Amino acid sequence: MRALSATAAALATVLALLFPAIPSAAADAGAGAGAGADRDDYADTYRLLVEQRAPAIVAVKYVITLSAGGQEQRNEDRTQGVLVSADGLVLVSARAVSVDVGALNPQGGEGPIVASSSDFRVRLQGSDEWRVADLVTRDTGLGLAWLRVRDASGQPYVDFADVAQPVPGRVFYTLLRTSDEWGAVPLVRPGMILGETRVPRSSLLVDGMPGLAFDAEGRPMGFVDIDLGTVTRSQGRGFGLDMADLVMHMLPAHRVAAATRLAAGLPAVRRDEEAGVAP
Repeated sequence: MRALSATAAALATVLALLFPAIPSAAADAGAGAGAGADRDDYADTYRLLVEQRAPAIVAVKYVITLSAGGQEQRNEDRTQGVLVSADGLVLVSARAVSVDVGALNPQGGEGPIVASSSDFRVRLQGSDEWRVADLVTRDTGLGLAWLRVRDASGQPYVDFADVAQPVPGRVFYTLLRTSDEWGAVPLVRPGMILGETRVPRSSLLVDGMPGLAFDAEGRPMGFVDIDLGTVTRSQGRGFGLDMADLVMHMLPAHRVAAATRLAAGLPAVRRDEEAGVAP
């Protein structure tokens, strides 16, 4: 149980280290992009994104199980998802399905800790019902996963037919949905592509919030997420506060689109069928 507690503490440290810096930084990105522009331009962007894209932003909850040394700890967690097909295919971050816990607690020393998620539920736009969803597949290399809501049809979704080109210096907007405590309303968070690197792999380095990012015209630009391992390794560096590595990464929309097309053709695996129970 000490291993699980240490893991939870490491995760809390990671999130506390990263997320407090994001709101002001993202706001600065939006303000910088709007220099010389009327603030009504942002109001127009907000209205467009909320009207055209927000219906596809859904809440996803699930149960994550941490196992270590014969002990288990189960907790309900929540993330943001994006509908990417009319029949209920939902794009989420791969960390909602599985997490490399060793990267979060590299000095734990208590042996391997396994994290796995199950019991996925999705609440569609305009509904109070949490619908059962099944895992379709995940791509750990891309950091993406796909769920499928059971018996869904005619849903609003994000189409990748026309995507925006992500380049350093461009501003993007991530759509989020608040919890019920705050009315489950859509939020639009600005961010900026800060740079790019090819070491240790090609990646766009960004400041913003996790999720599917759009340009001001509502075209998908890429999927933004955090690298938990990088953030964890950045701890304990003393008081120099070198924050350059504490950035997020963006996967360009054309790569998200290609992976989503493959996922759309795969069947979902129902856990009740795995167990031999009729749905």
